[in-house]
Amino acid sequence: NIKSKGEIKMKKFIYFLLAAIFATSMLFLGIGCKEEVAPSEEAVEEVEEVEEAAEEAVEEEAAPSEWGNIDWKQFAGTEISAIMLDMPISLVYKPYVAEFEELTGIKVNWEELNETDRKKKVLVDFASGTAEYDVVSIGIADREEFAVPGYIEPLEKFLNDPKLTDAEWFNIEDYLPDVLAGGYSKAGDLVFIPYTAEYYLVWYLKDVFDQLGLKAPKTWDEYEQTVKALDDARQAGEITAYAHFDRTMPGPGEAGWSMFCSASRQGIDLVDFENKISNINTTKGIGFMDWYTSWALTYGPEGSLNWGWHDLAPAFMQGNIAMTIGGNASFLYIEDPAESKIAGHIGYTPPLLKDGGKDPLWEWGWGLNAASKNKEAAWLFVEWLTSPTLISTIAPQFGCPARLSSYSDPAYVEGMPSQEFIDAQTWMMENGIDPTPQITHPNYAEASDIISKEMSNVLAGIKSAEQACADADAALVDIGYTSASE
Repeated sequence: NIKSKGEIKMKKFIYFLLAAIFATSMLFLGIGCKEEVAPSEEAVEEVEEVEEAAEEAVEEEAAPSEWGNIDWKQFAGTEISAIMLDMPISLVYKPYVAEFEELTGIKVNWEELNETDRKKKVLVDFASGTAEYDVVSIGIADREEFAVPGYIEPLEKFLNDPKLTDAEWFNIEDYLPDVLAGGYSKAGDLVFIPYTAEYYLVWYLKDVFDQLGLKAPKTWDEYEQTVKALDDARQAGEITAYAHFDRTMPGPGEAGWSMFCSASRQGIDLVDFENKISNINTTKGIGFMDWYTSWALTYGPEGSLNWGWHDLAPAFMQGNIAMTIGGNASFLYIEDPAESKIAGHIGYTPPLLKDGGKDPLWEWGWGLNAASKNKEAAWLFVEWLTSPTLISTIAPQFGCPARLSSYSDPAYVEGMPSQEFIDAQTWMMENGIDPTPQITHPNYAEASDIISKEMSNVLAGIKSAEQACADADAALVDIGYTSASE
């Protein structure tokens, strides 16, 4: 505790001061004498020690504690409620809540629910205005749905209040611009503080790459050349792993997600949700459909034309796929030696981008219920949950913190699979993420379901890419979209 150290320093200073007063008074007891008595060397040294002790005490008192320089006890006795997502990336918080209660004297009622139940319960609470929950976990896809009706409180006023936030310690600049942007509503208000930053990385088998003398691709052309080299090596019997694979099972949570993310990385919006325009039957849309299905048919494993995540991940972990696209948060799973034959032998690199494309950002963060009667106390909890102190503690447990400083923290570095993994993430946060992705739009699921089902028809040989795109376009027009077809 830094504050207690300061108190010790101040006590030392007082002791030195009293000792110096006593010593110098003994020297000058003859103050009425005509002769002036010069202070001894010992007295001078005592005074110098007093000055040094005073300076140290002041410096120690001025230094921020590990929790910043605010009065954390200012709302002691208050009771707040928080709801969070029941998933590993969020549950890392649970063991530490008691420490917040001890730090602040605030009682926290903590509830965990699955995604469907969490959202339903939060929306009911918001709409009723009862404020059962003061603090809520918010996914980036929830942001506009919660913000537009005014359900969640803008946070800038709490950040800017020195009684509530030690700005230097909290250091909002620790969030890179595109990462923090995910917490801003379209109206321009900061409505949640992120604690994760999630996006895709390229995963590859390092042993296979080393065997073939390949390096992780850095450009789109290198990406295509590397996949072709891997396939050639498999065809020649040099390796058994298939070159590349991404999801093919239709649906918004499977191939629909992969298709929209892949298109975004290539600078293509398959659908313009804001203006309700279908771009799937344009030259770019058809070209993308042809590319996605051709790679699946050419480079994927046999029998993989209806694979989802729960097929792809185990195949990669068994060493059957040389390269794929996967979320950065999944490293704990694929690097688990109890589950993965390739744990410790996985390479990571940023996904390849072209034509101004970026990878869609996904985030989880913490925000305040606008109807809360204890907003300031609740803010202290949000501040604590997203603080540099706590994030540095829990980041090694989930691997994708939103704060940049975590990525150079020694405990985090030691806990990650490789420096390559860390470097790929920091590069993405600085250069490769889109904080306003299409996949967070409320109409995404319906449109991606239509498009991914037509993709499946191409894989099955039922339709050409051109016909599939035309039919997807027509289905979107039927539900209110305008076609951008040339």
